[in-house]
Amino acid sequence: MPYRSTPKTEARKDARRKLWLETATRLFGERGYHAATVPMIVAEAGGSTGSFYMYFRNKEDVFVAALEALGEQITATMDQARAENADPVSAMRAAVESLFLFLARNPREARIMIVESSGLSPRLEQVRRSVLARHAERVVETLRSDPATFPAAYPEVAARCMVGAVFESLYTWLETAERERLPAEEVARVTAEYNIAAVTGRR
Repeated sequence: MPYRSTPKTEARKDARRKLWLETATRLFGERGYHAATVPMIVAEAGGSTGSFYMYFRNKEDVFVAALEALGEQITATMDQARAENADPVSAMRAAVESLFLFLARNPREARIMIVESSGLSPRLEQVRRSVLARHAERVVETLRSDPATFPAAYPEVAARCMVGAVFESLYTWLETAERERLPAEEVARVTAEYNIAAVTGRR
């Protein structure tokens, strides 16, 4: 008789996988991709090597999963911000600010997205580009939904510029000594305002 997984078993498996991902994300964010190792992840999670390999093939595999999970968190954060604002300009402003603030408040995750995932391997670069492309596609949808408000001749280019501006602004903020940083909320607001001005032509 074939084995059938019960809801309780699936819940335990999901919880265990979530723990692996949270532990790996923390270590990748704190130590970097190359310095973090599978034995470190296993020790931090309080699991076994065999259990780890039930969920992931290797370190690259768990990094991919962590990066994809982070992308989903960012998308959900931005979607919620947009949903809470009916006006398209307000929705776009809220989405930009929410993206900046989410990563500013989660610096380990920000490091994974901006620094650690860049140029590691073709597979990881593809995943990174895919995550960024999904965010850009949401911006394209917004720009195309109201061309009178957003008269961008090339929405795809404008969207890439907007996403890139947010990540560059955030990276610079994170690299600045804490005592010298402007408040994250202020930088998020200014970043959003510049992006809005760029795609609306409003000054």
